[in-house]
Amino acid sequence: MNELISGHSETFQRVLAKVELYAPHPWPALILGETGVGKELIARKLHELSSRRSMPFIPINCSAMPPGLFESELFGYEKGAFSGAINGSRGLLRMAHGGTLFLDEMGELDVNLQAKILRLIDSGEVRSVGSQKIEHVNIRIIAATNVDLHTAVAAGQFRQDLLERLCVLSLKVPPLRERIEDIPLIARAILERLGAQFSSDDLNCLTQFDWPGNVRQLRNILIRATVLGKMRIQDTLLKQLMVEEEKERLVITQSPERAPLLDGHLEDIERDIIVDRLKKHHGNRKETAKDLGIAKSTLHDKLRKWKEDPSVKKSWPVARWASPLGLT
Repeated sequence: MNELISGHSETFQRVLAKVELYAPHPWPALILGETGVGKELIARKLHELSSRRSMPFIPINCSAMPPGLFESELFGYEKGAFSGAINGSRGLLRMAHGGTLFLDEMGELDVNLQAKILRLIDSGEVRSVGSQKIEHVNIRIIAATNVDLHTAVAAGQFRQDLLERLCVLSLKVPPLRERIEDIPLIARAILERLGAQFSSDDLNCLTQFDWPGNVRQLRNILIRATVLGKMRIQDTLLKQLMVEEEKERLVITQSPERAPLLDGHLEDIERDIIVDRLKKHHGNRKETAKDLGIAKSTLHDKLRKWKEDPSVKKSWPVARWASPLGLT
C-alpha cells in the first residue's frame, strides 16, 4: 500500500525526508496526524528502511484492546495465571524482539497502562503475568495518535514522562487538504492497483473536496466508484459520491449547540439516513446515536422535530420494546 504514502508536494516531501533520517536510529518515534492520513504506513516505512527490516513489525491498536487484556497480550502470561489461562503465552513483545512495536492510537491508552510502556522504554524489561522471571527484549517503539498529547497531559489523561520519551523523534503527517497536488497521484496509483479505467481529467474533480477522512476516505470512495462504475471511473460518478459523502458527514457532525438542523433537501437526506440507522438498530436510540456519532439528546431532538411528519412516521421502525421509538 505504498501508493497511499506517495506525493510530490513540498509538505509531504519534508515528511519523507524525516522518515529517511529517522529510520536508521533505534530511538522511539511519535507520529502525529489526523485520522486516515496513513500513520501506520509511515511507521511501516520507518521499519522497512531500518536495519530491523527483516524482523517483525507488530502493530497494536491501543483503543481496540480492552485494558484488562492489554498487559497479558503484550507481556504474555503463565499457565494458570488467571481464569481461562489454560496455556501460557509469550506475548507480543517477545514476538517483536529484534523488530518494531507499533502502538497505534496511543492517546487512547489507559493511564495506568501507560506506566508499563514507560518502564518498557526505559529498561526493555518483560515479565509475564503470573511470573517472577524478568527477560529483556530489543525492540524499537513507534507510537501514533490523532490526539493532542500536550492537551491530554494538561487534562491528566496522559503521562508527561511518557510523552517526553515517545517524542524523541517526532513527525506530523499532513492532511490531504494541505497537499492537494498529491491527490491525483495517490488516486491514480490506487486505481491502477484496482485495475480500473480512468483518465487524468476524471481525477481532477477530486481536488475540489475537503477530504476530512483523508487518504482512507479517498481510497474508500475510489473503491466505491470502481464497483458502481463497473471498473470505469468518470468524474460525474466521483462528484456524485463526494456530494453524498459530504451530506452524510454534515448529518453526523450537526448538533443544536453548533448549528441549526439542516434545511430543505439536505434535511430529507439527513432524515433518510437516521431512519435507516434506526431500522438497523431496531429502534434503539442509544445504539443509533452511537452509530451516527452524535449525542443521544441530539438524536432525540431530531426525532421530536419530525414526530408530526406523516411521511416520516410511516417509515419509523418499531423499537425492540414494541413502541414506535418512544417518541411521546
